[in-house]
Amino acid sequence: MKIASLFSILLLLGACANLPLEKEAAAVRIYFSPFEKTGCEYKGEVVGSDGNMLTFWFISNTDLVQGALNDLRNDAYHLGGDTVFILRDQLSFTTSTTFLGSVYRCGKQPPAQ
Repeated sequence: MKIASLFSILLLLGACANLPLEKEAAAVRIYFSPFEKTGCEYKGEVVGSDGNMLTFWFISNTDLVQGALNDLRNDAYHLGGDTVFILRDQLSFTTSTTFLGSVYRCGKQPPAQ
């Protein structure tokens, strides 16, 4: 019984951390406003989300947003992209935060418009 209780506590504490950012994905840029896409290659769409019905009680809104952005960056990196344009501002649900974005490979930082 003690082992099951300890396991449950550790599982719950582990669930309270936001999604980690992969080291290679740290360079992925996120834009919330339009940018010049000339010279950028479209790679696909990504959905970044963090939180669920079990963990939202223990994670702050700030951490949920950061986790969702980390998820976006990680997914963009795996698609071969270096830039994400947010198509839909934060989709807030009671238990999670979600962003929808388009991924591009620009090779250089596009200027903000």
